[in-house]
Amino acid sequence: MIVKFMEDKQADYDGRYLHEMWNYNDIKFDSVHDFIQWMFPLDTASKAVINAPVLFEDEIYDIRESELAKRNLLKSAERFLNFLYKTNNWENRGNHNHKRISRMISSLRLLHSNKAADQNLMIILDLAISRSFTSPNVIEHWKSC
Repeated sequence: MIVKFMEDKQADYDGRYLHEMWNYNDIKFDSVHDFIQWMFPLDTASKAVINAPVLFEDEIYDIRESELAKRNLLKSAERFLNFLYKTNNWENRGNHNHKRISRMISSLRLLHSNKAADQNLMIILDLAISRSFTSPNVIEHWKSC
């Protein structure tokens, strides 16, 4: 199911398609808390969302082999970065978007490539520096993803 979702050919458990998530306005993008795990799936369970997908090895392989799924993963990252550029509430201490950033980087590394993960990490770090984001523990965590 997750591979088809990543290819935008099947809905998630709540009937949402990937392209619908990309089209969320920024308020909805920030306030809905159970879709980011679908945009950026991982092989570990989400502590925040019980119904979030947990990838198995065969799914990881299938996503890595799907050019469409990988393109869509990059498009999801682009949408998330666009959101971060347009808002500054993510810079607040303890903001939930810190974990979303970690998830994005980790998912890119797992499902796409180290290069894509590192490129997006650098964009995040540059944005954080330009906004005087000063949370060394958070930044170090992002670097470790």
